[in-house]
Amino acid sequence: MTLSTLDLVVLVLLLSATVLIGMYFGRSKKSSVSEYFLGGRSLPWYIAGISMVATTFAADTPLAVTELVGQYGISGNWLWWNLLAGGMLTTVFFARLWRRSGLTTEVEFIEFRYSGRPAALLRAFKSIYLGAFMNILIMGWVNVAMITLLQGFFGLSYSEAFTWTGIALVGVVIYVSFSGLKGVVYTDVFQFVLAMAGSIVLAIYVLQSPEVGGISGLKEALPPETFEFLPSIGNATSSEGSYQITLASFLAFFGMVWWSSWYPGAEPGGGGYSAQRMLATKDERSSFLASALFQIGHYAVRPWPWILVALSAIALYGSKGNPAEDLPDFISYEMLTENVGLERLTQTESSEYNAWLDSWSNVYGEQLPQAVKYNQDYRFGYIFIMRDFMPKGLLGMLLASFFAAYMSTMSTQLNWGASYLINDFYLRFVNPNSPRKKTLNMSKLVTLLLAILGLFVTSMMDSIAGVWQFIMECGAGLGLVLILRWYWWRINAWTEIAATLAPFIGYGIAHTLLHWAFPNSFFFTVCFTTVAWVTTMYLTSHEPFYTLVKFYKTVQPGGAWKPIALKVSEANLHGPSSLMLLLHWILGIAAVYGALFTVGALLFR
Repeated sequence: MTLSTLDLVVLVLLLSATVLIGMYFGRSKKSSVSEYFLGGRSLPWYIAGISMVATTFAADTPLAVTELVGQYGISGNWLWWNLLAGGMLTTVFFARLWRRSGLTTEVEFIEFRYSGRPAALLRAFKSIYLGAFMNILIMGWVNVAMITLLQGFFGLSYSEAFTWTGIALVGVVIYVSFSGLKGVVYTDVFQFVLAMAGSIVLAIYVLQSPEVGGISGLKEALPPETFEFLPSIGNATSSEGSYQITLASFLAFFGMVWWSSWYPGAEPGGGGYSAQRMLATKDERSSFLASALFQIGHYAVRPWPWILVALSAIALYGSKGNPAEDLPDFISYEMLTENVGLERLTQTESSEYNAWLDSWSNVYGEQLPQAVKYNQDYRFGYIFIMRDFMPKGLLGMLLASFFAAYMSTMSTQLNWGASYLINDFYLRFVNPNSPRKKTLNMSKLVTLLLAILGLFVTSMMDSIAGVWQFIMECGAGLGLVLILRWYWWRINAWTEIAATLAPFIGYGIAHTLLHWAFPNSFFFTVCFTTVAWVTTMYLTSHEPFYTLVKFYKTVQPGGAWKPIALKVSEANLHGPSSLMLLLHWILGIAAVYGALFTVGALLFR
């Protein structure tokens, strides 16, 4: 597809505005590493909160929701909706503690809470593992989503889409390198508003189209189970149109994953970019409000425009049957859209193809190629609706919103990834006395190198497509230590080292020796890891009292710190009631879920 002149102008203007906003807000002189990576700890709560939401709104997010809804209906979103419990845990129990700590990065926490060679070893490992390996992997994933969008929308080849994605990444590197966190977060706000506006406009246009016929048209075209908000629990597997989950999987996803497993973007107790934003706020209250706004925006505000578009995609391309099921093997989507290669078919193949074409053209008409591709990959439903239903001018805005979503995620990954490598590795272990100017230049160089490595991993992404389940299971059991290290004085560095390494061993045993699949493998790994870190904790000494006292006096966490509290003379060093925090946590979860499903009920009433 070729964009109109108007769409190109709109696209260029909005993307240029994105870069200029980042450069403008990041123009102030960076007097320190903290200033560069934390924006001088002066971010308003609403800016920090929106920035968190924008970071999780990548180019792949609407496509992923479209895929879930296409497979399982609305209830398929519980694969990520269940993570709210962990997110609200961060808001209620940890947001104020992060800001109170006064740290620069999440990884710096290790030598704040622990001491000695084990702490140094753990900090060095995590700075490389999170800042480089994991960060590059995430960027590769986001790049693949952007490439998929460009391929589906413009019909570009993989190499062409890869090139344009690389060009967009160069723009991100420019404003991230020169603006620091402050430029990143204010750009995030603009990008989030643009991305959500595009999603809402698209949902309105496709719903109002004669082909869909509004909410009533969706209800007529789709089976009732598609609109169910909750999954069915029982001895069943997921099926088309509804999300049916076994009791074991329910216990894994809803009872354990959110607190026991570590993975990027959902770290128990907060971490990564969420910790960075909380550390960058003006005060403890702002840190709490920023995290709360993130939970509301992430779960209750964003999903419904995407869900409406996803339901429309089912009605347009999937509700009348699956033409891809009996598509002849020698026919591809590209052949259907470009009519290339059809002349080389044998007489028998041509007859088979024409019979298939006659049968399904009566069902889908001109939308037949889209229906084929959609049923092969549900993510393309969002792309096809963008292409087919948005008018000139607004189409350019919608494309800009996708680029904005891509750029907001990549800018954050580059900024906080560089913060780990510079603050927690370079300044800690390589050159502690590095001059300010040299350090800032190193930060820019590392940002560029991360972007290059991210593109390199993108080119190999097909070979590591299953890495996400691997990451989740290889963090199974670590999450509880990340929570308890704040609230129990007995957790030490060796405990966290054991909890970090044991899941990899447990995963290997479960999958290679026992031949167990998820969720049984997950249960085993959590239990294996828990036994490993508890045993390690009691076989090793606690941290020195001076380290624990310093941590307790600074953070005032509450919880199981009685032996340390007795050594602190100040009477006011007591955290809030655990029961009160637990009540606030439950009420917070109920409020966000209530907002989410109230909006859904109003839409489909």
